[in-house]
Amino acid sequence: MLADIVAVLGDAAPTAVELPDYRDHEDFVRGTLRFGDTALSTYYEYALGYLALTSETADTVQDLAERLRSHIVVSATPAVEDGPRRDLM
Repeated sequence: MLADIVAVLGDAAPTAVELPDYRDHEDFVRGTLRFGDTALSTYYEYALGYLALTSETADTVQDLAERLRSHIVVSATPAVEDGPRRDLM
């Protein structure tokens, strides 16, 4: 899934994913998606096939969602009231 996201975003700006080396039986993986000058945190659960991309700004997440919407199913969670972080799943 991340490879598909990188391929789509790579048409607009330099894009890369940074992930730790795989460990046997690992289920939760955190990394970074770099899109142009922006870095988004990534969180992936293998067992559930759950991917979350987070940013400090809602505009960044909204821009990413719009670019990806025609390629993957995109849903967003509301911002947490005590912080500006936005999630894109």
